[in-house]
Amino acid sequence: MDRGARQGFIAAGVAASTVVLFVLDLHTPLTLATHVLYIVPVLLALFSPVRWFPVSVAVVVTILTVIGGIRSPHLYDIPLWIPLVNHLLSGVVIWMPVWYSFQRHKHAEELQRLNEALDRRVRARTQELASVNESLVAEVAERMQTEQSLESSRQELQKLASRLLQVQEDERRRISRELHDDINQRLALLVMEIEAVERQLMDSPVHVGRAVRAIQDRVVELSEDVRHLAYQFHPSILDDLGLPIALQRLVDDFSARSNVRGSVSYKNVPDAVSQDVATCLYRVVQESLNNVARHARASRVDVELVLAQFEFTVTITDDGVGFDSDPSQYGDHGLGLLSMKERVALVQGTLQIVSAVGRGTTVQVVVPVLEEDE
Repeated sequence: MDRGARQGFIAAGVAASTVVLFVLDLHTPLTLATHVLYIVPVLLALFSPVRWFPVSVAVVVTILTVIGGIRSPHLYDIPLWIPLVNHLLSGVVIWMPVWYSFQRHKHAEELQRLNEALDRRVRARTQELASVNESLVAEVAERMQTEQSLESSRQELQKLASRLLQVQEDERRRISRELHDDINQRLALLVMEIEAVERQLMDSPVHVGRAVRAIQDRVVELSEDVRHLAYQFHPSILDDLGLPIALQRLVDDFSARSNVRGSVSYKNVPDAVSQDVATCLYRVVQESLNNVARHARASRVDVELVLAQFEFTVTITDDGVGFDSDPSQYGDHGLGLLSMKERVALVQGTLQIVSAVGRGTTVQVVVPVLEEDE
């Protein structure tokens, strides 16, 4: 049923009930509260879709109750206050539903207004959250892209560092060969020639032979320095005889130069160790011994090399003065320790340094054995 048909049906019912009740009111003694029944058309009017219709009906029936009160039969032996109370009660009964309907519509409109305001706020908040979510998604995507770029840059830098160290080792190996095979051999030949000259000058004055021997001593000293320099660049013994013997030679030379007692022990070390791992471990031990000689003021240093559970472990321990192992407090140790750390990272190893002032220092390196190393 549409709005117009519904209003016509309600209006017809209201009109019919109002006429019937008015006729009944006109023929009913004033003392009977038949006008209270006017609430029936008022209640029917409340179902109207037209908002002002119940008020109009209430006004009309109120007027009809007044007319009915005037035209209804009077019983003169009834006190006047009784019909007055009846009319007052009728007015309250007639207007109470209208007032209630008005309040209900008022609260419904207020509720609708609040719902609309809430809907607007929800839509605005939803749009705001959607905007924030889009911003967060964009930021997360940008951060992920940045992290990927950083990771790519880190890998490229690591590859570059590995390549630089490899080039450095190759260059050291080349210079070592040049020093050992060329300059050192030429120096040895020069020593032999000086010895021949010395034999020829045996009958010469004493001071000439003494001068020749002094030159010979200096040449021998220079030859030894060149040999040591070549060994520092790249120990050929590492390629020829393996890591344990190279470490033993390194510690022996260190003890001879620094007067610090040194020892080397190794366990389960195979004859063949990959060049990258062997070079890394050798350089870490070399740098650690250099730090001991420069800073530790130690009387003893021990080097231990162990292969266990597919890991090489090298431990260098000294009884020196130690230092603060906080990385921010490395001081003069910093560059060498950072170089050691970078070398170890390139072979997927870990470097741990334990030290305290007055308690010595322990450097431990753990390097995994890769499949190609086995």
